[in-house]
Amino acid sequence: MLLFLLIFADSPIIITEVMSNVKGTESDPGSPGDRNEFVEIYNQSADTIDLAHYFICDFDAPADTICPWENDVILINYPHVRIHSTLMYPYTYAVILDSEYCSIDTSGGYVQPYSFPDSTLILTTDESTIGNGITIYDPLIVYSEIDACTSSFGTPFDTLDNFPSDPGDGISWERIDLDIPDEPSNWHPSVDSAGCTPGRENSTTSAFDLALDEQSILFTPASVKTGEDVQIEIRVKNFGLRETDEYGVVVFDDENRDSGANANEILTQLDGIMVNALDSVSLFYTYEHPSQGAHVLGFEITFPYDQNPDNNLVFKELQVLGEIGELALSPQIFSPNGDGIDDVLQIDYRLPQPGGNLTISIFDTRGKRIHDILKNELSNQDRGTLYWDGTSSKGEVATSIYIVYLEYRYSNKITKAKKTTVLAR
Repeated sequence: MLLFLLIFADSPIIITEVMSNVKGTESDPGSPGDRNEFVEIYNQSADTIDLAHYFICDFDAPADTICPWENDVILINYPHVRIHSTLMYPYTYAVILDSEYCSIDTSGGYVQPYSFPDSTLILTTDESTIGNGITIYDPLIVYSEIDACTSSFGTPFDTLDNFPSDPGDGISWERIDLDIPDEPSNWHPSVDSAGCTPGRENSTTSAFDLALDEQSILFTPASVKTGEDVQIEIRVKNFGLRETDEYGVVVFDDENRDSGANANEILTQLDGIMVNALDSVSLFYTYEHPSQGAHVLGFEITFPYDQNPDNNLVFKELQVLGEIGELALSPQIFSPNGDGIDDVLQIDYRLPQPGGNLTISIFDTRGKRIHDILKNELSNQDRGTLYWDGTSSKGEVATSIYIVYLEYRYSNKITKAKKTTVLAR
């Protein structure tokens, strides 16, 4: 009969938590033994279920009948729980306790150690223990012959999977996802600080933890030059216990270096894709034509259910170099006419290392030096930005093509670069 019951699916009543290794069971002399064992169940249907015809079995003894809790002593510590009933309301939890949970024999300590939320339905069995006392290796089933439904814990249909096992002293097994069947990957030791969560949502159900770190961000190509696109791979890691795709990743260029994503800095907002528990996935974004210089790119996971937001934000620097001699000009055509549009030429440069002498000059197409923006000046930085307004020491220069020439002397090495620009009056 029991094996037949195991084939039923979509039971309204499911086992959601099992405490088999109660605190003090093995480590303390005169331990509380099975007094603090419990099984939590959940009514996932929209109907009120009468559990008067339900049974629980650990396969070591004949099945126990699930009964209402009748000992009013429990109300001293838990005045607002429900007792004297087997009616389980829709979408609520019930806790099946060992009948000796409120025993006057308190040897072994750990007396009534659990915290039950108000209105939790408290049940027990018609025997002095749940099954034959739940060991850490016992599978369980809760079933009803009348309602033809059943729920299992510990995959009793698979005796070779070595599950269940010891979750730890005073730690319960919790079902992770209520929509997934009884299988080893869907159970995990409670991560609650109390070691269990009887009568309320399991700690594992909300154990989401998505993360990024600097190694999660990859640039291709690694060395980006002016005018190139850079493909960015963002590896999202899931350190939590549940899969999810209900997240996003904001990519921003932190221009003001305030470590926040201001509206004008956001490059894109990527939708998440499904990432399994203890796994990772990659999202991709192409940053088109980033300007020359250092970009501090920020990557932030947006996920309201994340239990550890401290690892949701990471920064990585992207260096964009000039194509030739690490020199870049913008705009290609500038018009210093005072209209506020492209009035100056921006000159971005990058040097092999600081500490040398830098010269940046303007030449005409015949090779005549027109103007020195810098002349043999000591550079304490390896990069910088300068501007030319289209004038020289003699005043405005004519409309024409000009050459910006960079020469950098460091020790016995000379770095040279040149770019052309068009000045239009």
